[in-house]
Amino acid sequence: MVRRTFFAFLILAVSAPAAAQSGHAHQVVISDGPGSVSVTVYRNPDRAPNNAMNLRYLGGYALITEQRTIDLPEGEVDLRFEGVAGGIIPQSAIVTGLPDDIIEKNRDAALLSPSALLNSYLGQGVTIRRTSAVTGETEIFDATIRTDAGGGMVIQTADGFEALQCTGLNEAIVYPAIPEGLSAKPTLSLKSRVKTATRATVTLSYLATGFDWQANYVADISDDGSHLNLFSWVTLANGDETSFVQAQTQTVAGQPNKGRDNIAPAGGGSVNLACWPDGTSSDIIAQYVQRREAFGAAPPPPPPPPAPAMMADNITVTARKVMAKQEDLGDLKLYRIPVPVTVAAQSQKQVAFLEKSAIPFTQIYETIIRATNAQPARSMSTTLRFENRKRNQLGVPLPAGKLIAFRNVDGARMLLGEGSFDDKAIDELVEVTIGSSDQVKTIVEQLAQVDDEKKQARDMRLTLTNASRLPAQVEIKLLRSDSERFRKTSHRLTRKNGTDIWDVTVPPNSERVLTYRVERRK
Repeated sequence: MVRRTFFAFLILAVSAPAAAQSGHAHQVVISDGPGSVSVTVYRNPDRAPNNAMNLRYLGGYALITEQRTIDLPEGEVDLRFEGVAGGIIPQSAIVTGLPDDIIEKNRDAALLSPSALLNSYLGQGVTIRRTSAVTGETEIFDATIRTDAGGGMVIQTADGFEALQCTGLNEAIVYPAIPEGLSAKPTLSLKSRVKTATRATVTLSYLATGFDWQANYVADISDDGSHLNLFSWVTLANGDETSFVQAQTQTVAGQPNKGRDNIAPAGGGSVNLACWPDGTSSDIIAQYVQRREAFGAAPPPPPPPPAPAMMADNITVTARKVMAKQEDLGDLKLYRIPVPVTVAAQSQKQVAFLEKSAIPFTQIYETIIRATNAQPARSMSTTLRFENRKRNQLGVPLPAGKLIAFRNVDGARMLLGEGSFDDKAIDELVEVTIGSSDQVKTIVEQLAQVDDEKKQARDMRLTLTNASRLPAQVEIKLLRSDSERFRKTSHRLTRKNGTDIWDVTVPPNSERVLTYRVERRK
């Protein structure tokens, strides 16, 4: 049995529904889209800054606020807001501006789709249209759907039973109407009792899942290695099926408390086709041969279904230099895009939000060593360190994100490495580890061991080597237990955050040596 996904051969013959139905007993008012919309995107609270957004499953969310103008008749009204986000959290929805009370609120989960249409017409009559890809001739006949979307697509005609899309011909189902209860767009519906007919401008606000955003930084290091230029993008992603056109868009940095939401998935989907090429469908094969002779040649088999669009391939970057503006939002930070932008469905958008020049920084080579453990030559991590201060040409809140560092080498722009950092407030120290260096290494050797009645001690030697043509500023963290003490150190150690540190600058093509004893009383 051959199974493939059914995508593009469903045709619907139907007129657009009326905006409102008369009669006070059951009145339906449809708002097919917002007049204006605002989208505020919050990051996935469980995603670390060094992890990229999962474009197949975005764990962030958005606050969406829409303005809609609607005409309300007198009486009890079913008000349908079409075009809301498919990931809407219905219990979060707030509607203001209605003249009277809301009776109930629902998220309509039955979306118009190939499977929903097929299941709605199970056992009912439809029209089949077959077209020759060679001659263009079309054959139209009546049929009855006999299986649902999960069991293949078997139809019954005057000639018997057959599996649709198994003859090699271009085939489509023509449905007579949209079944009641199916919507082509994600929909939030309300029931309200209106005392007097009126035109109202309402505001609909709600949270929706399936969004995320991150900051992406680019650091260009100066030729002398003393300063860097920093440029940053806000990259926001919309994994929803709904686009928000010309939306006022914001992103929020920080971690507001938000629980997990359980949302029933919207109905719908594709249809799995089942074909039986063995003897059980010889009548269909005979019909196919007859049609091939009638149409003059065998049409090519239907093309394979298109691969799902990858969000990563659909990235929009603002064409002009629009800079997001930073604002305070209580203890959080809000980055507002100053012009309306379209937050398209299943896509990403990038907008510049920061550009700073001549930021002084230090390149540090660092590692962590267990003070009593010997080790062979080992590379060290390379870290960029700078202070987020105004006097250092910075002094702005920095949302968490990834940083890529470049440097000009002999006139060519070369990649130095990539790292990440958490949210940084003004005046905080920023440290970004961008890789490791084979030019600067450490070697730890044990010189002697003392074990007598009073104490245990180990004499150690730590050697730093710098094979590069530039000086290397090195920071080594030496770990020891609370019961151990350093004695006879050849260079002074500093202590920071409960850890002993050896800070030293190693000249080009040279080495530095630290000897010390680690002693423990019995």
